[in-house]
Amino acid sequence: MKKPSPKAKPILTQVIFSACMLSALTSTALAQSASPEREDDDYATAAVLPGAETPQLPTITNGRSQLPQPGQSQSSQSQLSPGQSQFPYEWQRSANQQDSQFMRSGPRQPRKPGDFEKFVATVIDSSRATGKKLTIFGSDLFDGVPSTFSPVTAPQVNQDYLVGTGDELQIRGWGMVNIDVAAKVDRAGAIYIPRVGSVNVAGVRYGDLQAYLKRAVSKNFNNFDLAVSISQVRPVQIYVVGNVVRPGTYTLSAMSTLLNALFTSGGPDATGSMRNIEVKRGGKVVTTFDMYDILLRGDKSHDIPLQDGDVVYVPQVGSMVALTGDVKRPAIFEMKGPSSIADAVSWAGGFASSADAKQVIVEKNVNNDFKTVATLHSAPAERDPGLAALPLMPADVIRIFAPSAVPVKAAISNEYVRVSGEVKESGAFQIREGETLRSLVARLGVTDKAYVFATEVTRESVRRIQQERLDEMSKRFMRDLEIGSSQQLAATSDKDAVTLINAQLERQRSNAERMAAVKSKGRIVLELTDGDAMIKNLPDLALRDGDNIHIPRRPDTVDVMGAVFQQNSFIYRPNRTVSDYVKLAGGANQTADTSQMYILRADGTTHSANDSGWFSGIGSSKINAGDTIVIPEAVPHTSWAQSLKEWTSIFYQFGLGAAGLKVLKD
Repeated sequence: MKKPSPKAKPILTQVIFSACMLSALTSTALAQSASPEREDDDYATAAVLPGAETPQLPTITNGRSQLPQPGQSQSSQSQLSPGQSQFPYEWQRSANQQDSQFMRSGPRQPRKPGDFEKFVATVIDSSRATGKKLTIFGSDLFDGVPSTFSPVTAPQVNQDYLVGTGDELQIRGWGMVNIDVAAKVDRAGAIYIPRVGSVNVAGVRYGDLQAYLKRAVSKNFNNFDLAVSISQVRPVQIYVVGNVVRPGTYTLSAMSTLLNALFTSGGPDATGSMRNIEVKRGGKVVTTFDMYDILLRGDKSHDIPLQDGDVVYVPQVGSMVALTGDVKRPAIFEMKGPSSIADAVSWAGGFASSADAKQVIVEKNVNNDFKTVATLHSAPAERDPGLAALPLMPADVIRIFAPSAVPVKAAISNEYVRVSGEVKESGAFQIREGETLRSLVARLGVTDKAYVFATEVTRESVRRIQQERLDEMSKRFMRDLEIGSSQQLAATSDKDAVTLINAQLERQRSNAERMAAVKSKGRIVLELTDGDAMIKNLPDLALRDGDNIHIPRRPDTVDVMGAVFQQNSFIYRPNRTVSDYVKLAGGANQTADTSQMYILRADGTTHSANDSGWFSGIGSSKINAGDTIVIPEAVPHTSWAQSLKEWTSIFYQFGLGAAGLKVLKD
């Protein structure tokens, strides 16, 4: 065997020395851990004499934690054991269901609507009436809940928390004895404190734990004080089953309650009950939780702490009713036993502010038709004997309506119209029997700034008919455009002419697309005489449910559009004529077709050269405030050009006004 070189001897000696020291330290540690009772020999008590050095006080430690030294922060003393999370109170899902997506915080997927929600949407068309569909009351509490309910830092332990197996206690004492022990509660429910022995702490309230341990230590020591805290809360494994968004097994903190488990699992789904959530322990129901208690009153007295092996069960939802209209929280509610309409209004937070001190009509859906069941003033619903006497039945759809507020669109037995603009009373009003436009406006009255001549009456049935006509014209215009361009291309072989025709075709296609985007308003033309029209001049037009009446403020301008040098709005002067306003716009340009000039009146009617007679032209016609003068461009005699003129006619016949004509101008 080759001898080691002289240079290698110091290294070899150092390695042998290190191995010997490691062996010695290991033997010492094993001997000390095998004989804890020998620690008694390391502690002694000495009298403190004047001038003598202060003796070392007895120290009780298990080597897992030490008291902070003077000038050293407590946080610098704490160390994490291998595999220990920085946040020991983090709640995690069970290992067999753990994944990165679950542990990542983020909003859950939108909840799918249930069958009753879909039914309500079809009955009351709530998406139009309220801007959004009615949802189950309380379901939004779980919207945006993180997929894991883990606090960023350790929460403070509740004083009523019961210590149990798996909890880790931090015990510190000072005075005649120094104590620094981190003890974990074993399966027998006890902890071991050196020189004190085993102390059973299972079932002790955290608020009583300090006094409880002080009595145990005082059996061996006196003249000391003691503090205890829970440094690590034990985990509990629970089961969330039934009609929930994410059923499964969850590992939570022992301080978790029923509500924590519901948040972690995403809450009840569309078929789950909000009012009969159970916690089962050992095969028995230990509590039944009603989410309405906390949602309506902030009462969580039935929200109990969970224990290992508990089962949270969300049963099927009970009977449901819907409440919409002028209430603070329109929603779908779950009944729990016999309930009345007064209860439903109370769940919804009462009547809306717009219904305060005003007449309120309560209607109920019967065969897809709302029938009035009560008429009252908006006193608190729970105090109204009429509402309390009206029972709720499963699948009821109740509508609360205040005539002064915006109505919810629905099929109702009473008919209402909405009036806005320069009227003394605006809002939704019930139509009296045989009431007409003139009588209703006379009943409500108008302001001094009202322009009765421009009164707009729009109706949904008229809008649908007009829109069908517009759609039909749009299709025909496109068809004639393609046929006309094809005929022009077939009649020429000149490249420049072909390029020009194609360019015109693309431009007209673009115009056709803009025309198709114009939507009908459903305006009914009232055919008033002139701008001096008053309420007595309004026609006796029979009103229908859902009509909208708008009386605008008197304008002070006149618009000039079309083939003029300056399209603009000009100040209205009573003595000016059509020719005067055309001159203000710079006159007709070289592309104008003055023979087709017409006036779009503010009341929706039109006046053209054909209406002026043989000996008078349209240029001398009287103009009212808010009128629009249109001078179309001369167009070639082609099929698509004819369609273009028809579009112009339809725009002003349907009361689309400048909004439609700007499509042609642009």
